[in-house]
Amino acid sequence: MTAIPHAAVALTSALGRFDAAASRAVEAATGADDVALGDALVEMTEAKTQAKAGVAIIRFADEMWDALLSIGREPPR
Repeated sequence: MTAIPHAAVALTSALGRFDAAASRAVEAATGADDVALGDALVEMTEAKTQAKAGVAIIRFADEMWDALLSIGREPPR
């Protein structure tokens, strides 16, 4: 099983959350909606953290894959 699909789902979710929160922040800043600007900014920060976690998972999986390939190239003892 690979971690990449799970990380891709997390990234997609984070980008969607960030986009929705950014729209709410613009609406709050322009006075078009009663949405609290602070709530939207908190949601954007949470989405940013979720995206960073997804990227970290992808990097870790890539490093692990490289390590496994390196082990496979070592000559038998």
